[in-house]
Amino acid sequence: MIQHKELDPKGNLRPFALLLSGGALFSMHFGASSMVWPMNWGKESGTSLFLAFGGAFITSLLLVVVGYIALARFNGTYGNMAKSVAGRRFGTFFTSLTILVIGPFYVIPRMSAAAWDSITQVFSLTIDTKIPIVLFTVVFYAVTYFFLISPGKAMDRISKLLFPILIIIVAAIIGRGLISPLGEMTSKTYSISPFAYGFTNGYATAEVLCALIFGSVIFNSLRSKGIAENKLTSNMIRVGICGVGILMVTHFCHMVIGATSAQIFPDLSYTMLYTAVTTELYGRLGGVFFCGVLIMAALTTAIGMTSGRAEVFVDSSGNRLKYSKISLTIVLLSIVFGSLGLADILTYLGPVLDGIYPAVIVLVMYFAAVKDWNDPLTLAAAKWAFFCAFIMGMIDMLWKYFVIFDIFRDICGVYEKIPLAESSLVWMPLTLLVFLIRLLSGKKKAA
Repeated sequence: MIQHKELDPKGNLRPFALLLSGGALFSMHFGASSMVWPMNWGKESGTSLFLAFGGAFITSLLLVVVGYIALARFNGTYGNMAKSVAGRRFGTFFTSLTILVIGPFYVIPRMSAAAWDSITQVFSLTIDTKIPIVLFTVVFYAVTYFFLISPGKAMDRISKLLFPILIIIVAAIIGRGLISPLGEMTSKTYSISPFAYGFTNGYATAEVLCALIFGSVIFNSLRSKGIAENKLTSNMIRVGICGVGILMVTHFCHMVIGATSAQIFPDLSYTMLYTAVTTELYGRLGGVFFCGVLIMAALTTAIGMTSGRAEVFVDSSGNRLKYSKISLTIVLLSIVFGSLGLADILTYLGPVLDGIYPAVIVLVMYFAAVKDWNDPLTLAAAKWAFFCAFIMGMIDMLWKYFVIFDIFRDICGVYEKIPLAESSLVWMPLTLLVFLIRLLSGKKKAA
């Protein structure tokens, strides 16, 4: 039997190999949103940043690890997880919807669009034509495709080439921001509770959805390193904890820096805020730092997500579809939608992400927490909870679209009077109640 140099005598990843794999996972999750969003959360939360971080920790960090545990227990097949709970037809529909939202129609194009926004803001470019963004998007996804030639090596290429550069630049920004605070923390700027704010804003990073797709990338990487099938689950969880651990540190540090920026940058948010902060910390060089790290972060996430999307399609087709062709198709679609620009992508497709998130949370919680997930009674309760979360998520999505387009204000007014509606958390108590009712009624009938 060949002993791979990255494995210890027991067949597990050695510490340095684990760090590199965890670093690759961090890089894929970090992306454009996980770098930019936390600083904005900190700015809007101010002195309430610890409570806000607690909420964001659950949806953008803890549930990511839960997602990897669920995948590991289910052998890493997201599509079959959805089918087991929601049924074959709706499970297939929901999986397809998820893949499209976090794939070429929203999250992947968001990577290049955010990177382009950083370039135009750093260099104060005013462009009235779409040609430059189209050219940049083509180059961005050409580089992405280079890293996708071999599916089992995507993680290795990210860890060895991109992770070291990314972590050095991020450490430089965070280190300077913590050592030299920009100002005093102010009070929060929103009306809802800080915890609810962090919890629902954690949706925006789409980290749990990413985890459900990145799982196949990690499995292929671990197999290529020679890890036996009976060691895959434990090593996948270790990689997930390592990567999310690094992500947790960057989230919190960015929130702290953001919380000290409100006094000097009261009107800035997201990419503009990050640009202004880094410029304040390092001068014009700070803007270049930001541009470089955002492009790097966006690139690593695009690589991981495109690879994961392609492998899900290959798996669902029974290997009838070719990985290389699917990857190329996703890249081409991402070029088309990425050329639209970040503002339009976030405004018109963001509510869809919020709408499907509750059902995804139910799915990963069930498979991670329930020991005998195939038990008919608990599976039936999970199905009720899944559909309840999906329906409530869709209602919340419609409400947000009504607000965006300023229509059906009377309906919106009635909905907003429901407890937890404005926090987008109505689904939680209802879903839990539905799950318990179905579970208890089933036990009563069985007795």
